[in-house]
Amino acid sequence: MSQWSKVRQSRTQWKHQATQRADQNRYQRKQRARITHERDRTTKALKEAQARLRQLETQSQGLAVPHKVDLVF
Repeated sequence: MSQWSKVRQSRTQWKHQATQRADQNRYQRKQRARITHERDRTTKALKEAQARLRQLETQSQGLAVPHKVDLVF
């Protein structure tokens, strides 16, 4: 093999490896963004649900009898 053909072949291999790495990096970046978005959405939903639950608990912990008159009666 001539020196030029060796260089050309090594460049071809290098290009192939570079494109594979780029594809993998692109895929991982998209996956990371998707997972982060999903995590943020579920965290927000959890906080909203906990806030609603606290609100309902505070409402239910109110007075058992609405007025003192009803309690005496």
